[in-house]
Amino acid sequence: MSAHRSFDPERDGPLLSGFADGELDSADRLLVEAWLADDERAREELARLVRLKAFTDHLALRQAPSEAWEEFRDRKSYRRERTLAWLLLTVAACLFGGYLLIRLAAILMMASIPIIMRLGVFVGGAGLLVLLISVLRERVFTRKRERYDDVVR
Repeated sequence: MSAHRSFDPERDGPLLSGFADGELDSADRLLVEAWLADDERAREELARLVRLKAFTDHLALRQAPSEAWEEFRDRKSYRRERTLAWLLLTVAACLFGGYLLIRLAAILMMASIPIIMRLGVFVGGAGLLVLLISVLRERVFTRKRERYDDVVR
C-alpha cells in the first residue's frame, strides 16, 4: 500500500481497527502511522476505536439459566422450525435419490454390464433401503415414547 494515499474513513476503517488491535503488518502499520501524523479525522477515528475497544474488552456474557433453555426447547415455534427443516431435507433427499435411481436404472439396463454387477448394485440398494426404513421407523417410535421427558438437567 502506498503512504501517499489520503485517509478515507469509509474505506480505511478496517485498517484503523487492525491498528488499534495491534494486528497489522509493517507496511499497513506505516501507512496508518502516516495518516495519524497528517490527518485529524484519522486520529479522531482511532481514538473512538480505542475507547470502544476498552469498553468491549471488559464486557462478559452471562450464561443463561437452565430454565431459559428448557423454555426454549418447549416453544412450539422451535419444534415447528425443526419439523419444517427435517421435512425440507427429506423432500430434497427424495428428489435427489429418485433422480439417482432413475439414472442408475438406465445404466443397469445396458446390455454391456455383467449380471453379477447388476445383482451387486441391486443387493446394495436393497440393503440401503432396509437400513433407511429401519432408521425412520426407530425415529418415529422413539419420538412417540421419549424415555427422558421427565428428566431435568
